[in-house]
Amino acid sequence: MSVEWQGDHKLLADEKVAFERELKRLGLDPNNFLVEIRHEPDGEGADAPAAIQYNVFISDLAHPEHETCKLRGGHGRDWIGQYGKIVMRHR
Repeated sequence: MSVEWQGDHKLLADEKVAFERELKRLGLDPNNFLVEIRHEPDGEGADAPAAIQYNVFISDLAHPEHETCKLRGGHGRDWIGQYGKIVMRHR
């Protein structure tokens, strides 16, 4: 088993594997995570694939007392690295 992906997760290519790898590197079990991807509508004058933006909602199901983490994803955004930094700050 692995992370439970919901929403517009088909927008992601290698990020799914990279996120699960990051969770393992942080000593976390990917089975305990639910990630929902919500595509943001394209802005005016946006260029096709480079302009794709989305919100990432990460829930740690093993710790429901923790708030869902909301990050921005898309071209030029490192939401996986951002999540890793958040986890490390809270240890």
